[in-house]
Amino acid sequence: MMKVLRVGKTRVIGGGISLVGLILSVFFATQTSFSIRLESWLSQEYWVQFMPLVSSILLLFAGLLAVFERPNANFTLALFGHTVSEQIIFAWLGLTDLSSSILDLIGLKSLNFPDYTILWFFGLSLISLLIAYSNVLNLRRVSFGEAMIGIATGVVVSFVA
Repeated sequence: MMKVLRVGKTRVIGGGISLVGLILSVFFATQTSFSIRLESWLSQEYWVQFMPLVSSILLLFAGLLAVFERPNANFTLALFGHTVSEQIIFAWLGLTDLSSSILDLIGLKSLNFPDYTILWFFGLSLISLLIAYSNVLNLRRVSFGEAMIGIATGVVVSFVA
């Protein structure tokens, strides 16, 4: 009986994460402008606009891994959580020079995401980190090396994007 509940819990959590990731992916895909001009491909602004979409797809992928009970689901959730939260925290601390309208007025520098996206993504990143490191899904735990990869990826993405 307990094993059935555990499997159900993992799939329900994964399904919820997948649903949020899918909704956000569709939303940000409609907000992203794709260009066929080669000049625009060489600009940082062009590539930065894809960050919310890529982050949403990573969240969708992490949820699908949890639904199918793949052992890398916790690592993918940690990767999403570190990447998004580090981008937001570094921007708020002024370590990156991207800014936003409302959050900038109250002293929190922000990144190129709209304000509502920052709040949603920050909350989702904290939830993802909690799920990943506390092993709520009862899958393979995140190793020390995987945690370092997640943190390093978040730092690189924060300063490159």
